[in-house]
Amino acid sequence: MDDFDLDLVDELCSSFCTPYSSQNTKTADGSSTRSNRKRTSTIDPPENSIIKKVCLTDVTNKSVIDEYDEINMLDESALQMLCEEWEPRSQFPTLLDRVADLLEKYRNIRALHNWQKKCLDLPARRKNQNLIYTLPTSGGKTLVAEIMMLNCLFHRNLDAIFILPFVAVVQEKVRSLQPFADELGFHLEEYASSKGRYPPLKRRIKRSLYVCTIEKANSLINSLIEKNRMSELGIVVVDELHMIGEGQRGATLECLLTKVRMHKPQPQIVGMSATLANIGDLLKFLDAQFYEERFRPVELEEYVKINDFVYKIDRNSNQLIEHRQLDFKYTKQQLLNDPDRIVGLVSEVIPTDSCLVFCASKLNCENVARLIVSFMPEKLLEDNREKRAILLESLVEVNEGDLCDTLKTTIPFGVAYHHSGLTGDERQLIEEAFLDGILTCLTCTSTLSTGVNLPAKRVILRSPYVANQFLTFAQYKQMSGRAGRTGQSQIGECYVIAHERDMKPLQDMLFTIAENDTGCDSHLSLNNNYAIKQLLLSAISLKMCTTYESLMNLLQKTLLALQADRLNVNLENLLDESLQYLIDTNIILIKEEEQQQQSNESDNEKVKRLIYETTKLGKATVEGSVELSIAISLHNHLTISLINMNLENPLHLLYITMPFDLPNITIGFRQLVDRMQEMKNEEKLVLKLLEIDETFLHKKAVGLPAQQKVSKETMLRFYVAMMLYDLFKNKSFYDVAKFWDQSRGTIQSLYSQVASFATSILYFSKIYDEFWPYHQLLPIFVQRLTFCTSLEILPLMEIPGIKRGRALQLVRAGYRTLRSLAKAQPDELMKVVLNLPLRTAQILVKHSKRLLCEQAEDLRDQAAELVENII
Repeated sequence: MDDFDLDLVDELCSSFCTPYSSQNTKTADGSSTRSNRKRTSTIDPPENSIIKKVCLTDVTNKSVIDEYDEINMLDESALQMLCEEWEPRSQFPTLLDRVADLLEKYRNIRALHNWQKKCLDLPARRKNQNLIYTLPTSGGKTLVAEIMMLNCLFHRNLDAIFILPFVAVVQEKVRSLQPFADELGFHLEEYASSKGRYPPLKRRIKRSLYVCTIEKANSLINSLIEKNRMSELGIVVVDELHMIGEGQRGATLECLLTKVRMHKPQPQIVGMSATLANIGDLLKFLDAQFYEERFRPVELEEYVKINDFVYKIDRNSNQLIEHRQLDFKYTKQQLLNDPDRIVGLVSEVIPTDSCLVFCASKLNCENVARLIVSFMPEKLLEDNREKRAILLESLVEVNEGDLCDTLKTTIPFGVAYHHSGLTGDERQLIEEAFLDGILTCLTCTSTLSTGVNLPAKRVILRSPYVANQFLTFAQYKQMSGRAGRTGQSQIGECYVIAHERDMKPLQDMLFTIAENDTGCDSHLSLNNNYAIKQLLLSAISLKMCTTYESLMNLLQKTLLALQADRLNVNLENLLDESLQYLIDTNIILIKEEEQQQQSNESDNEKVKRLIYETTKLGKATVEGSVELSIAISLHNHLTISLINMNLENPLHLLYITMPFDLPNITIGFRQLVDRMQEMKNEEKLVLKLLEIDETFLHKKAVGLPAQQKVSKETMLRFYVAMMLYDLFKNKSFYDVAKFWDQSRGTIQSLYSQVASFATSILYFSKIYDEFWPYHQLLPIFVQRLTFCTSLEILPLMEIPGIKRGRALQLVRAGYRTLRSLAKAQPDELMKVVLNLPLRTAQILVKHSKRLLCEQAEDLRDQAAELVENII
């Protein structure tokens, strides 16, 4: 964080603190001024006089602290406008006029659907009780949840947590909500990958909306429970609630919700999904009211294509009814290239409408994209030519001068692929271009269906498989739900391309399994009760439950307890086995109650008297959100690494923070040897520390037999560390991916995993005094990992949307800090930075000012909390 110049902060806060109406504003010296400024900016947050006090007032003044408590969020006029009773207004029964204006301004939403009004008028919503609601994809579920969260922030004056399934979805939602946070005045905090603070700052002026992945939300809840701050939380919203039945992530979600349910008073829980199986169990688990609606703003028509025939899916009779025969006038060569008539189905809707083609694999996505453009007439190159050229330039810019050949070929025709092999910046540009109509067809993997909302006139499932697994009903509903663009088409269409051999499993999936789906079963007891052990450990560590009886009561609150008979599990046995494992691995220990033991006491009574507490290792495991299976190994790894740590360069620290569960990447020994030949002697010291023999590497590179001294896991972790070390040297993702023969998205994903695990190590190590070097080194190292850059440009990378290339330009022009950029004049920036448009320069300066003001407010919140603890 930059050192603060108070004169600059005064100037910044004056520009950012314009109230909604003219009012008296007290300055730091107590004088009074009157502001008649009208707010016109759509970028900067509408702060007020209270924010100026946050930035400038001496927090040791107790009268000011008392004033904070009295005002709490905004000044009187703003409170009257934002926090009055949420009475029906116009089309928005629970929205203030201001919020309604913002919805129209940023999302083009002028009125609520009838079902949304009904849902918002439910007793559960009005009484802040738990609620589960389901609606087809694209029906407007998220807006209802956002209204509830805004109600919580401003009417109930409590914080909110919004849980989303993936990092990319969290990032997209933060971008979507940022204008609302800026205009209304609440903190929007991202908890994904390496981002997020535990515990979060205790805010004294504005409330916070935490947007989290499942794993980060679990850690956030733990930190609030530990600090006795759960009373600050008013609502927990879970998107894609059906994921509670999906593997380890579902088990983590169940643990999280169980802990929230155990807290009294309990924050409101709101769950939503397009598809929910065994809803009765979920309603009992959350003690929730249920609301279901079949509404879809655009009608969905579903089809199956087999050979040349298209069959319509009839939901009334649960049958496939012959609809039409295809005749696309293919040449013989075209039939050979496209036997499934994919291009014909796509060509029926593009370029006038849009199309998504879901493919089974990443490679298939790229192949299908090339196949489609090979059929396209040259005249399509004229459509949106200039905009597509700008898109290509933008993609080249985010790749620092490079772009893959497939996108170079397909984008001029309005076609692109979308999968995890793309970097986050590439995906964002392609998604925005598709939404704007610059691109008309995306070939994509199934992950797009659970990610950002990209609706299309027609959705085509290239095959009824995801990877090598047959499509599930939930997956089908997610993908078919993308069909239909509200306001642009009357209907949406979904086509499944299948072969005759797929007919039986396809019909089972569409009709039979759809009626008997039990996809929301608990996964707590899978993998040797792994999730149960994690739940018990966190409950003991947080002192939620410390006795056998209270731990059993905790388990009885889970979804697993409701399904125990059907899943054939015995809770008491699970509890006994899990506790014994935690004791045997030195994660917890037993401490008997200090009371007189009765001679006739039964074994069961003795067990009830036992008190459990965590060891230091157990506490560190919870603090770092570390998996139980690696806790001991991680402690040993950090201890050994501490003895011979090499800090002359980041390579050894990269190796130390490498996750234990890396994907199974094939080691390219030739590339490794080539890169080693460029290494300096101090860099090669890391090989000696890890006992990696250079002779062994050279033999493997030329295909000779060789025996290695180190484990495969050590070799893989070093190999990935070498990959990511290139990024630390400011090489582009494109160059690194090309050299190491990996996709750009894979490199970025690995980087994100390392950043997240480094954050876990940071919190894990804080429990051990002997690990003090890690909690000194890792904070700045995690920042470098988060923004994937050098120390030189790190301060500027916090600016939303800025890229490494632009940050380097600014640094070379003398703008090395947020403060220097905030003081800059946009026209001066244009003169010293090559190819910098005036609009971009203005945005850079305004974002820098906003970030400085936010940092100042963070410091004041921290200072106020310290003073509060003293007084």
